[in-house]
Amino acid sequence: MNTFNFSDEPQIFSIFNISPDTKEFIGESDVYVAPNTGLPEYCTLITPPEAPAGFTPVWGDEQWELVEDHRGQVVYDKQYGNEVIVSELGALPESTTVISPSSTFDRWNGESWQPSITDAKQAKVAGIKAQRDAVTADYIIISGNHFHSDANSRIQQMSLTRMGQTKQIPEGLMWQTKNNGLIALTNEIAAQFESVTMDHDMRLFANAQRHIAAVEALEDIQAVLDYDYSTGWQP
Repeated sequence: MNTFNFSDEPQIFSIFNISPDTKEFIGESDVYVAPNTGLPEYCTLITPPEAPAGFTPVWGDEQWELVEDHRGQVVYDKQYGNEVIVSELGALPESTTVISPSSTFDRWNGESWQPSITDAKQAKVAGIKAQRDAVTADYIIISGNHFHSDANSRIQQMSLTRMGQTKQIPEGLMWQTKNNGLIALTNEIAAQFESVTMDHDMRLFANAQRHIAAVEALEDIQAVLDYDYSTGWQP
């Protein structure tokens, strides 16, 4: 029976239930209809069609329609390459593809993913600069001692340099190092803070530029990705 008629008698119908949110078919059940009342909301007496894989019946205005159903499927955003899990009924968004990129540097060209050596180089150069900055602020080396080289330590060391050059470091002054714990800070050591820091900074800048130039000269994206810039930072 595909039509409903009011009756003075109680009736039992097999109904096809409709999701209030998506209007998709969510199952069949029997319903008791009291005399002179109608069917409950979100159901129909019309049998939904058999749905092939990838489709689901959805109730239109007066009939069922087969709608694409990719929910739960992993697709990839064409602009950024990130995974997207489909959560809504319907065709896949034009902004996505089922083809997965092979690396974070792949870019969609309209038909497929193509690696971008420019983006790979930019990321590698950014890594080199970050390494340079981290080592710059790590430590300087004087007489085998590793002295902190962060901004606050450098401010202190500027004053200590002047004191060391004028032989004003108090005898017995202890100073914290990164590798030898507390050591006796001498005038000879203190006098070197400024010059050693300058040499430290220039050496690291030059090393970073060497690595950057090597990366920029590469023509193969895999060579860019594999490039190792871990050498040459500290003696």
